Amino acid sequence: MARGKQGQKDGAGRERGEVAEAPSLGRVYEGPELLGKLLEKAGATVDVAGLVERFRAAIAKDQLPPEVIPGLFEKEPRFGGPGDAMRFYSNLFGVWDLLVFGASTEEILTWVPAEHGAHEEAHEEEAAAGEVELPPRGSVAGIELPYEITEVTWQVLADMQPRERTRRQDRYANMQSELAEWARTVDGLDGAAQETLEYLCFELAEMFDNAFGDRFGAVRLRDLLNAEPAAADKVQPYAADYVAESLEEAEEDEEEPIGPDELKLLERYARQALVAMTAATKG
Repeated sequence: MARGKQGQKDGAGRERGEVAEAPSLGRVYEGPELLGKLLEKAGATVDVAGLVERFRAAIAKDQLPPEVIPGLFEKEPRFGGPGDAMRFYSNLFGVWDLLVFGASTEEILTWVPAEHGAHEEAHEEEAAAGEVELPPRGSVAGIELPYEITEVTWQVLADMQPRERTRRQDRYANMQSELAEWARTVDGLDGAAQETLEYLCFELAEMFDNAFGDRFGAVRLRDLLNAEPAAADKVQPYAADYVAESLEEAEEDEEEPIGPDELKLLERYARQALVAMTAATKG
C-alpha cells in the first residue's frame, strides 16, 4: 500500500523518510549482540548484518522504515510482551537513524552504546515490574497514527490482564457509544466476523486514544455511514495495514475461519471505522 512520506533533509540536501513518531518511543541502538537476540526472538529472517544491508538499500531509495520492516519476517513478528516490542522497534529505528547520519556498516556491527549498562538496568527493572508502557497519551502530533503505535498497542492489549482489558473495553463502549453500537449491529456479519469487527474497532480506538488523547473525539454514526473505505489507505496507512494483517489472521483461523464474503464485508466496515475515527480527530 502506498504510504505518504514525511521527509527531512540531511547535510547533503538528500531527503530522508521518517515516520511520524511518538516522542517518547526511544530510538536507541543498544549494539549488535542485543539486536541480534531481538531479531531472532521476533522471528526475523535476517541477522544484524542483513538488517543493515536492507536498511542501507532502503535509505538509498528514500523509503520509510515501515516499508522495509515487514519484509524482515515471513510471518507477523511476535514478542514476549510489550517491553520486547518497544525495545525491538527502539533498536531498529536507532540503527536507521545512525545509517541516515552516515554510520558505516562496520560501526553498526561493532557498536558499543555509551550508556549500555544504564539501558540494561532500566529494562531489567521494567521487566521485573511488568510495567512497560506506551508513550504518554496524546503525545503524537498531527492526525496520522505512527507505525510504532499500531504495533505496540495491540501487544499491550494482548498481554493485559483480562480484568484490565475488560475495564478498557467498558470505557471504550461508554466513550465511543455510537462506534461500539454500530460495530455490534452492522448488517451481514455473524459469529466470529461480528466479534472480530467489534474488537478491531476497540483496538483502533485505543490506538487513536493513545496517540492523540483528548484530540480524539466521539465518533459519530453519520460519519461511519458516510465514510469511504478506500480513503483508509490515504488517511491512516499504517493502521490500514494493521487491519489487513488482522483480517488475514482471521481468515486463517482454524477454529473459527471467516468466509470470503463476510471477510470482504468485514474489511469494508473496518476501513469505514478507521476513516470515521480520523474525522473525529482534531488536527
